Amino acid sequence: MKTWPVFIILAFISCSKDGDSPKDTELPVVILNTPANNQVFNAGQPITISGSVTDNEYIAELHIHVSNTNTGALLMDVHQYPAGPGATFNQSITAVSGVNYRIQVIARDKEVNEGRSTVEVSCN
Repeated sequence: MKTWPVFIILAFISCSKDGDSPKDTELPVVILNTPANNQVFNAGQPITISGSVTDNEYIAELHIHVSNTNTGALLMDVHQYPAGPGATFNQSITAVSGVNYRIQVIARDKEVNEGRSTVEVSCN
C-alpha cells in the first residue's frame, strides 16, 4: 500500500472587525401624533399617547414615560422591544384634575443612538 503525502493548505479569510465598518450614528425618529403639546384635558378623560418610531437599521428599545410635573412622580413607564426598523405605539392614561403631565417617548437603536419626543399637557 502506497502512502501519499498529504498537503495541508491553510487559507485565511479576511474577517471584518467591528472597527472596520462604519458605525451607525443616525438617530431614531420619534413621531408623537397625540397628544398635542399644551393640550388641556378634562378630569376623567383619557390621554391617548400614540405615534411611531423608525430607524435606518433597527429599533432596539422604545420607552414611554409619563410623569407628574407638579410632584416629579413617574405615573407610567412602558417598555417595548420592537426588534425591527420601525414600530407604532398606543397607550393611554386617565387625566386627573389639577395634574400637569410630561409625556416623553424615547427610542434607542443597537448602537444606543437615541431619539426623543416630549410634550406637556394638563388637566383642569
